[in-house]
Amino acid sequence: MQPNKYVKPTTHYSTAFDDQNGSIRFNTSDIRADNEAATDVSVYVEALTEGLDDYLNGDEWRQAAIERTPCEFRPAGSEATGQQIITLADRSISFDPRKNWDNQTIDKGDVLAGSVIFTEPTDAALVISHRFTILDHNMMAGFTEGSLIQTGDKLLRDIEHLAAGKIAAILSAAPSTESIAETKPTGKPAEVAEDLIDILTTHINQTVGTSLGDFVILLPVSLVAVLERAAQRAGVDGIESLIGASVQPYSGADQGLFLLPKMFTSLSYREGRNGDVWKVQATRNGAYQCWDIEIMALVDIVANGKVKVKLTADGLQTETVAFPMITNIKLT
Repeated sequence: MQPNKYVKPTTHYSTAFDDQNGSIRFNTSDIRADNEAATDVSVYVEALTEGLDDYLNGDEWRQAAIERTPCEFRPAGSEATGQQIITLADRSISFDPRKNWDNQTIDKGDVLAGSVIFTEPTDAALVISHRFTILDHNMMAGFTEGSLIQTGDKLLRDIEHLAAGKIAAILSAAPSTESIAETKPTGKPAEVAEDLIDILTTHINQTVGTSLGDFVILLPVSLVAVLERAAQRAGVDGIESLIGASVQPYSGADQGLFLLPKMFTSLSYREGRNGDVWKVQATRNGAYQCWDIEIMALVDIVANGKVKVKLTADGLQTETVAFPMITNIKLT
């Protein structure tokens, strides 16, 4: 090479520059070599949104959703599928006062074994919508494959817990939800877990299930660490093995614990015209030199139970009333 003539390096190389074995690295491309951190924010956004879209609209997420809570994925423009299920046991239920032909006010009636309970969507559907911003200058320092995966995992967990919290808020005010107050257990994790399992077992609605395994337990995320520790002490795999039921944590306002009968409640996700449940959209915001990313889905909660009860002894006059099949345990 001639003196004072610069030759562009064809790959990255390093050279010691201090006593601590530091190095200076060079690269000729916008994205560094595979073993280095990338710095192009558009590459980060593209990889993140594509990864989220592939998972949320793939078979793996649908299978995980079904395992968490009974649900359906219905085509665009169709209605949520209601259920008709025969009751397992007799039960006396209270309802809004109704008058029969004899001008008697009836506020309690018997639901006999063999009666048909049908479910309908709740009055409020849930719009799952999350938006976050990725600023260019935050990515200029670089990112790695590992940090990208961690970000994706954290986003998916936050979406799951926040959506479950919105569902808990809707269920807490649903006509088919029966609220019960219990004293909040205290003590060591194993003691708290044992008391919680006793409370759940005591309040099983025998009309819609006979054991905890017939229910999905919706519980505040604050109880997860306590129950996980109790599971470790008991030598079982996790919370679900400890309780003996499916568990779905939720974040947000504490609405208590919910016993959701698997055979009577479900979520109905609305598919778009392209068959996708989730919409993952990235928009360039030039004014703030950033990318805005939004994740959206629509879901109906099929959890309003209805049943016919007799208002007259001969059974000729009946009324359709709300059937309490979801148990909400408030810990006070």
